Amino acid sequence: MNENGQIDNKSDIEFLKDFIHENEELEKLESIIDRFNIFRSLNIIDNEIRHSNFLAWLLDPSETHGLGDYFLNLFLKKISSQTSSVNHSSPSIFEIDSWTFNYIEVLREWRNIDILIKSDENRFVCVIENKIKSSEGKNQLQRYKKIINHEFGDYKKFFVYLSLEGDIPSDENYLTVSYRDISAIINYIIEVKKDEIGQDILIFISHYRNMLGRYVLEDSKIQEICKSIYKKHKKALDLIFEYKPDLLMEIKDYLELKIKEEPDLISDISSKSFIRFIPKELDFIQREGNGWTKSKRILLFELRNSDRGLGLYFIIGPGPEEIRKQLYKIVKDDLKLFNAANRAFTGKWFTIYKKSWLSTSDYKNRDIIEIKDIIDKRFENFKKDDLPKIEELIKKGFSR
Repeated sequence: MNENGQIDNKSDIEFLKDFIHENEELEKLESIIDRFNIFRSLNIIDNEIRHSNFLAWLLDPSETHGLGDYFLNLFLKKISSQTSSVNHSSPSIFEIDSWTFNYIEVLREWRNIDILIKSDENRFVCVIENKIKSSEGKNQLQRYKKIINHEFGDYKKFFVYLSLEGDIPSDENYLTVSYRDISAIINYIIEVKKDEIGQDILIFISHYRNMLGRYVLEDSKIQEICKSIYKKHKKALDLIFEYKPDLLMEIKDYLELKIKEEPDLISDISSKSFIRFIPKELDFIQREGNGWTKSKRILLFELRNSDRGLGLYFIIGPGPEEIRKQLYKIVKDDLKLFNAANRAFTGKWFTIYKKSWLSTSDYKNRDIIEIKDIIDKRFENFKKDDLPKIEELIKKGFSR
């Protein structure tokens, strides 16, 4: 049924044609998102480490941006506006305005603190805990505060909790700053300093500002266009979303291709989440297993592919107990190699070996090309190191 309450008899193909043909709003959206952005191309949109690196660069008066302490001054004054006039442990806006920052350190990951600003000259220190899409660790803020109070007891201090939308921190001593505040400061700098700083630096900072607005803070203009397009072309967009490629499927396809290209490996029944194989050297074990894969293999390697990461597991599956127990007895001879077998032999599926290949942070901080490179290295290391030992031990055990 369409937006006028009438029944649509169009085919899926016709919906897609309507979506593509003379779609002015789509062209307008593409013209916005197709603009080159250096931060998007470097894949740092929601990478906390790289945002912290950029902010530390801006905050450091001695860095190459040519702004001196201008950004630092504006940032600290923004923070000081939140403090109480009777809070003697924090500097006032008047003190900050009178300070010079001839000798200042902007440190990254000092005692695990994202950004630490330290001025011995002004007896001042500022802690910045930066969160893009993660949340606080347990007692993290309190731990940092304890470290700073111990190391810089008589210094004036700011404790800052920086997040996308100005989330409220668990510790009331931390002041909330949002990326909208950062964006506003950068906007102001671009406006008043555009004739004073170098063109390359201006472009660089502008790219960061644009990236914040478009990808991190969800630019309102893009939202408006997207809502309008979706309202008019919901059916076509739902179809496109249904069949769109996703990262886990790309990884699954790549793993299946790698296994297929290996002359010494045999593919088994796989899915997006479980990619299975067996070395030819170990495919002599009777295929009498039921309840796992159609091949009835009892022993299989399984690459588990999920948004939590990618791990390689070697599993004794369902099958005749005498074969399963024989396999378990063999692997117990080398618990250093079979690092998951040091426990009671229970269950239909018993993991005897496991190794992490990719973590959640790998997915978050890398594109598919970088992920494939990591997979290639993990595969090569596995074939060179652990696989020959595994094959030798199991073959030897069955020949006794």
